[in-house]
Amino acid sequence: MRSPVIAAMFSAILALGFLVSSVSSANAETIVTNLTVGSRGVEVSTLQQVLVFQGHLVMPAGVSYGYFGFLTRAAVAKWQRANGVAPALGYFGPISQAVFAKQASPTSPTSSVKETFPSETPISFDVVPSTDTPHALGMRANRIMLFRAFPFEVRSGDIITLDGSGFSKTLNKVYFDGSYAVTATSTNGFVLEVPVPAGLAEGEYKLSVSNALGSSDNLDAKVRIKVTNNPQPAPTIESASINGDTVTLTGRGFTSSNNLFTTLGDSSNPISSDSTTLTFRVTDLSRYGQIKQFTLGKYQTALWIFVQNEHGINKEPYELEIII
Repeated sequence: MRSPVIAAMFSAILALGFLVSSVSSANAETIVTNLTVGSRGVEVSTLQQVLVFQGHLVMPAGVSYGYFGFLTRAAVAKWQRANGVAPALGYFGPISQAVFAKQASPTSPTSSVKETFPSETPISFDVVPSTDTPHALGMRANRIMLFRAFPFEVRSGDIITLDGSGFSKTLNKVYFDGSYAVTATSTNGFVLEVPVPAGLAEGEYKLSVSNALGSSDNLDAKVRIKVTNNPQPAPTIESASINGDTVTLTGRGFTSSNNLFTTLGDSSNPISSDSTTLTFRVTDLSRYGQIKQFTLGKYQTALWIFVQNEHGINKEPYELEIII
């Protein structure tokens, strides 16, 4: 079973971008902080979304945005080489900030520049506001997007939470396989609480949302839920420890076939569990060797961990500090 969370993250994020305007009443978003490995927050998320959109970064499946890890550094270095920023070492400093901002304006060409560390005047750009369809930070203001639904397994009549952007405050239609429309409202533009239609037959259903901006179907986002009379909870990680290169996860909802998605890559094969503990080796993760070439065992960083099986995926990543 391919998790609806993973499918939504891959499909919807590929369509991200920035709609830039010189309208004086627009809300300004800025990247004013020098970003490097270990940085966190909204500015990191904004940068990652643009890197994904431009094809420089592929986020690990299901992993939330907002942490600047070694994959992001490598992606920034690719972006710098593509835009003439030197040296292309993956440090997002003042010059990179300026080039990043210029890219948002069609009248501001990018030239070859030298990245240095001293502070400069921050560059800002404006995003078109929308009164009825507010958007998540870094998302296009004129597009409706659906990222994921949680939980995956539900009964008809249960409440599910949809994450996305461009949801209307007053009127959204949520469709289950293109029918069974449910009307929903959103207070912030990026979360919907939606009841699953009563009497919906058991099975998997593709979700989509439409409003005045259009339909999330335009993004081909394969966000799904499973309606069943016996829903099982998605995996939950309660604690984690590392001994040498072996990580032990303790939690609930693990099954005989679990897949890992982490900031060091994915598991090459499904991992069996006794339902409460799951063990894997960091060195077996798909991107470990590539990243270790740069870190040489000298860096402490956060390993973000998702566990996915036939019942879904943990809603938020578990963060474990490791040395790599």
